[in-house]
This record gives sequence, C-alpha cells and structure tokens, in this order.
Amino acid sequence: MDNGTILKQRYKILRHIGSGGMAEVYLAEDLLLSRQVAIKVLRDQFNDDKTLLNQFKHEAQSAARLSNPSIINIFDVCEEGGKSFIVMEYVEGKTLKDLLEEKGRLTPYQAVKIACDIAAGLSHAHKRNIIHCDIKPHNILITENMMPKIADFGIARMISSMTMVYTNSVIGSVHYLSPEQASGKPITAQSDIYSLGIVLYEMLTGHVPFDGNTAVAVAMMHVEKTPPPLSTFVDGLPECLQRVIDKALAKDLTKRYATAGEMWQDLKAIKNKMEKEGEAEAYPVAAEEEITEAGYEEPEAPEETIVMTVPAAARKQQKPKGSWLERLKNVQLTRHQQFMLAAVVVVLSAVFLLIGNVFSRETVKVPDVTGKTVVEAQKILENAGFSITLKEAYDDKVTPGLVLEQDPAGDEMRKEGSAVYLTVSKGIEMVEVPNLTGKTLADARKMIERKELALGKVETVFRDDGSGLVIEQSPKANEKIEHGSKVNIVISEKPKEVTIPSVVNKSSGEAMTALEALGFKDVKAQSVPSKKTAGTVLGITPKEGAKVMNSTEVILRVADGVGTAAQNKYAEFVVPEGEKRQKIRIVVSDDDGERTVYEGTKRAGVRIRQKVEVSGNAVARMYSDNKLVEEKQL
Repeated sequence: MDNGTILKQRYKILRHIGSGGMAEVYLAEDLLLSRQVAIKVLRDQFNDDKTLLNQFKHEAQSAARLSNPSIINIFDVCEEGGKSFIVMEYVEGKTLKDLLEEKGRLTPYQAVKIACDIAAGLSHAHKRNIIHCDIKPHNILITENMMPKIADFGIARMISSMTMVYTNSVIGSVHYLSPEQASGKPITAQSDIYSLGIVLYEMLTGHVPFDGNTAVAVAMMHVEKTPPPLSTFVDGLPECLQRVIDKALAKDLTKRYATAGEMWQDLKAIKNKMEKEGEAEAYPVAAEEEITEAGYEEPEAPEETIVMTVPAAARKQQKPKGSWLERLKNVQLTRHQQFMLAAVVVVLSAVFLLIGNVFSRETVKVPDVTGKTVVEAQKILENAGFSITLKEAYDDKVTPGLVLEQDPAGDEMRKEGSAVYLTVSKGIEMVEVPNLTGKTLADARKMIERKELALGKVETVFRDDGSGLVIEQSPKANEKIEHGSKVNIVISEKPKEVTIPSVVNKSSGEAMTALEALGFKDVKAQSVPSKKTAGTVLGITPKEGAKVMNSTEVILRVADGVGTAAQNKYAEFVVPEGEKRQKIRIVVSDDDGERTVYEGTKRAGVRIRQKVEVSGNAVARMYSDNKLVEEKQL
C-alpha cells in the first residue's frame, strides 16, 4: 500500500512498519482525531476466503471490547476496496523480542514486573472468553517506560484455528507453543499461561527451554520433555521463580495454573517482596560470556583399532603341536593382548545378538499416516513398533504440521523396529523481499531470483537526474510475500535525443522493437481502417527521421485489416511560380498507407488533376523539386 493512501476517508497511510504471516502493518494518521494509529491489513491471498474473512471480523470485533493497560486497543475493523484491516493503538517502543536480543536477558525484577503485567492483561481477556493463542516476545510491545502491551488479540486466534504451528514462518512460534497446541488438542486459556511461562523463562535466562534443529522436533519437546531448571543457564535466581515456572509449564492441566489471575497473584507477591527488600534491581544481567549452556561435554576420541600380526620369520619357526585347543592353552598373552581379545569377543557377541534380533523380529504392515498431524503419526507408528525420522518441506496446499509423505509408504511390509521417514508440511513458504533501491536492473533481477521470487513489471520514468537505477519497488523491501510471487520495479532514466526510425509498412511488432531499442517507453498504437494486412504500420508521429527526445510520446497508426469501401477522388494542384520547368510529385496518404500517384516535369502555372482511389481519410501532398508546397484533404 502506497504512502499517502487514505482509507475510509479518514486514515492516511504514512509508512510501512512491519510484516506478519497474514498481514502488513502500517503507521497511519487518523485525520478525524488527529492521532497516529497502526493499521494491520490482511494479505490479499486471504481475502478470497469468505469463512476466514468473517472470522477475521468477528475475532477483531470481540477483541475490540478489551480495555486494559497491558493490551493494545483496537479502534476499528474495516473493509474497503477489497481489503480488510484493523485500526489499532500505535505504541512507540520496541518488541520484547528486540529487547531480549539487545540485553541477552533481563534482571529478575524486570522479568517479574513485565510477566506480572502480561498476566493481568491475559486475565482481563480470559474473563471475557477471549484467548490469545500466540503469546510470544514478538507480540509484546515494550513502551519507553518498560510497560508491556499485548498485540494481536483476535487475529492470533483466527490464524491458530486455520493452521498448525510447526514452523517459525506461521502463527505461534513453535518455541512458545503449549503441549495441547503442539498435539492438536483443544486450546484453552491455560495455553496462554503456558506460553507466558516460556516468555518468563526466556526473560530470566536469555534462552527458551526447548530448542532443536527443526520446528517439528521443538514441538515434540513441548509434549514429551521436561524444561531444564533455570539454574541450567543462570545461578542464584530465587527458588520462588522456579516454582512459578514449574507450575506455568506443567504439561498436566490439573497441575498448571488454572487462571492467569492465579499466576498474576504469585508474580505480584514476588514483585512486592523484591521491592520491599530492596532487591528490585539486585540481579544484574550477566555478561554474555558468563552465560554458558550446561550439559555439554566434548566426545572422547574413539580408541584406535589395533591389528595384531605375527612376523613372517616367527611364523616359519612355529610348528603345530597337538590340537588347536591344546596350543591355545599354551599361548602366553600380554595384559594388553588379553584386553583386546576380550573386546573382540564382546563386539562379536553383540553382532551375533543383533543379527539374531533382526531375523527374529516380525514383519508387519506399515500404517498409512499421510495427512495426519505429526503427533498422531508418531503415536500410530510407535504403537505399531516403528521408529520415526522427521524432516520438513514447504507445501502451499497442505496445512502446516500434517504429514506430506512417508517412506516406506503405507501398507508396505517392514520389520518391527524399522525407521519410517516422515516429511511434514511447513505450509506456504514466505520470502522476505530484498531492498532493490539504488540497484541496476541486472542486479535487481539477480537479487529477486536469489530469493526465488519473479521479476514482474519493469516501469521506466524519465527524469533529468535519471541514473538507470531502481527508485521504487512493489512490494516494499522487507515485506514477506509468497514464494514465487512477482516484484515490480520502477527505474529512472535520463532522456536522450534519438531519430525516429523508418517503420512504415513494417509490422507493429517490428516497429515496437525498433522504438524500444531507442529507449522509447510511451508508445501507443491506434487502429485505423485499412485493407492492408492487419498490424501493418501505416504512419507514425513524430514523422520518420525526426530528431526527438526518447521521452516523447510516439503514436503508431496500424491497419485493422478490414478497411472501408474505396472511393474515387481527384488530387488537383497548380504548379507554383518559380522555375520554368519543375519536378512535380503528388503523394496520397489514406487508411491504406502512403503512395506516389503522380510524378513528372511541368511548367509553372500548369494545373494538374489526378484521379486516385482512396480508403477512409485521405490527404494529398504536392512536392516541387522535392519540397512540400501544398497539402489538401481529399
């Protein structure tokens, strides 16, 4: 959306300030109340879904009823020109995510105070049966006086209901998911409490409790793993904070805080105790190098395999005596050789046991889990005796979190304990648009293709200071758009003088190519009646051979291939005064083009009357000694 656009005759767009999975955010001015507001505009790709649009309006209107210092106010829910948008309070400041990236972690007092205020906001919303579903640092704005404000009430639940959350590119960053969200169970107010517990954990330690190589792996940790204690990352935090974390992150809903109000009471008590004991800022943020991740050990290098051989000379001197068992009894082994022999025996035993186990396992049918959530798929396969290995892939047709493919396929026969490889959908791939301003067309094209986007319309504007570089782009830089979408650009160029080429009687395609090669951008084709082959150029303005700037408008008159009925006309001229004998040429231009109808030598004062057959509008011109002396409409 361009700067200066006015929505509903009231909201003037000032600039683009952010992007999300479903919407673009703009700073705007409310012309009626003379205040700045933020406008969240739903992406075009979601405007065709009527069910989604109705839910968008319903959820946003419900959220507009909320009024709490810790929640960003929603002022209006609108639709105009095929676009749906929310008008809300504009907060100057930064997100909690930005703050954590700057500081690493917060002091315990700062973390408790912010969490306490967020809990108060959630309690207010939950009492009105509104659940956020996407509490994370990215959705919490921090004002200049360190007050938190929760953003995206309404739109978050809408997105949560339409997508699973197994990838960072969609709603509900996977690091902050509740176990019930990760496993596809019904979402309740306690889901927001769990997410707030993760946010508090991160504020206190600078780390999220669960992390992994894939979003799916992290989601499974929420369901199966116990969060590491706070002391894993930071020593000396009050034990009461660990108790709050344990209760907020309980996987059993009966052991988790039942309401946000309960969590607020515990946080409020801790905050008051810190203030009363003068410990509000007694826990400074540790330097980055002091924050270490516990539990990591360098793996020991494996022992070198030793191959024992007997020298050739010794082999020649050995003489076998008796049975092999008698000879083995007489062999004297060193301590090291005894150790190596024992190791070989252990390894061989393990190999024989493994082989025996493989052949003893039953062959069973692999369940078909395509189209199921990853949690459902895991349970089904494990119950059938299989292990699973996960990977993710983008797919614009399959809901994120559902199984796209499996290998081996469903109904194939495999040994119990075998691995089944699952490919899980990450949904639509959203790509950040590169900043193309100041780039040449060639460089802009490369940057767009590197992002796996497509170059759209390339428009040129002429300016006296034109540089041949990109001056505008759409979508704007840093916006997130669907993978493969087009990016349009505008390039400024300085006009230069060129000569209009000879294009009459050529095809319009040839004419356009010749004009474009000279840098002409403003070329229009006018269809005129003519029996000549359709598309044939009959004339051009400015005329052929004229010297003009390539910023000039050029008009091509092109035959329609139909024409009008021919008429007989007379081109009548009098040879002008001058030379006694003059070379006279009469040229006629009509809808069929331009042609010479008379050519000869005549004395001054002689009248020439030439019959001609013309189509449509016709003009006759008389030239004397190659100079135009008269022009008539026929």
